[in-house]
Amino acid sequence: MKHAIASLRFSLEDGAPYYQQLVEQIQQGIVSGELFVGDKLPSSRFLAGSLGVSRSTTSRAYDQLIAEGILTSEEKRGVFVAALPMVSHRSTKHPSTSVSDIKQMPLAFDAGVDVSVFPTKEWAASMRRSWLNPDMTVLEGGYATGYPDLKAAIVDYLYRVRGLECSAEQIIVTAGSRDSLLLLQHAITSLGDSGDSAMKWWLEEPTYPPIRETISSRTKKVGTLLIDEDGPCLPDSAHISNVAIVTPNRQYPLGASMSAVRRQQWLQALQHDSPSWWLVEDDYDNEFVYQGRSNVPFMQTASVHEQARDRVFFVGSFSKVLFRGLRLGFIVAPTRHVVTLHKSQSVLGTSASLPIQPAVADFMQQGNFDRHVNKMRRHYRLKRDFLILQLDRRFTSWFEWRKPRGGCIY
Repeated sequence: MKHAIASLRFSLEDGAPYYQQLVEQIQQGIVSGELFVGDKLPSSRFLAGSLGVSRSTTSRAYDQLIAEGILTSEEKRGVFVAALPMVSHRSTKHPSTSVSDIKQMPLAFDAGVDVSVFPTKEWAASMRRSWLNPDMTVLEGGYATGYPDLKAAIVDYLYRVRGLECSAEQIIVTAGSRDSLLLLQHAITSLGDSGDSAMKWWLEEPTYPPIRETISSRTKKVGTLLIDEDGPCLPDSAHISNVAIVTPNRQYPLGASMSAVRRQQWLQALQHDSPSWWLVEDDYDNEFVYQGRSNVPFMQTASVHEQARDRVFFVGSFSKVLFRGLRLGFIVAPTRHVVTLHKSQSVLGTSASLPIQPAVADFMQQGNFDRHVNKMRRHYRLKRDFLILQLDRRFTSWFEWRKPRGGCIY
């Protein structure tokens, strides 16, 4: 069935859920230029009546797009297309803006951060508020595992956005992913049955090069985890004691997600004592998922299994969602091993900048962190769509590709 709603034509067919088809068609309407920034969409009730579907279907589609920052809802006014940073605003005289009118700019395939739209005013306000009446313990160099308000904000964020349940006690604030890996390498080695001489570290192939450099700088026992459509594969033969560093929810850089079957295989491996396995879950880049939600963290999956829950560590970073120079990340450690992490940290020293942590905490508490992530999700999504459009125009005869659910282009 086909219906014309303003300038956009919807077509609902048997197969995918109707709400999902509406979500995809509204997104495509924005990319193609049929919908413009500020355009008002019909009410969910009117759209449902026009399409002959239940109102819950249209409401669900709108709710998802509003949550992703693609649409915006204004009380007593309705639902509108949100402001997209890279789309030229429509002129009342020449309403012909489309993705093809995006300002031409080089797109580097970089895992970095586009800071051109960073909310500097809001960040400056957080810096100012956090230092108007500074915490004396911060000035004295205390809080070895992280500023308490920041740890609490991280716990709240992980639960709301990633579905990970943890406590502030489990959070160790670090100076970014490399610092996290060095700290974990020291701590997990001390937990191994036979020490460093018997422990082997397994990395995905391909993986983020700095991960390989960091781990290889401390040990020569490094193995390779092959990636297939189900995610990282368990090796055919393992060492006495093993540690795997994986990106289960969206493998970097291939984008594959660990399937339910593969998750079960890893869970079973974590519950064996011979050979023993530990798992470091790198959650890098999972804020930028454009369709649906990212999968539940592996650490949360393992939490309901008595042996596995103590063998999974979660690593996150602020550098990707805020700015590279921040050099701030965190580890979520199993409660049983928190003290071990603290001991390793006392041996290696604390590298995370403490004075900046109150500002990050305030930025999160004020809601600016969530708003910025939503804005960047739209920003990177539009860049992705622009790249796909150019590929469709120029390279269809030579290549085939899949449209990624997430990621960014800087």
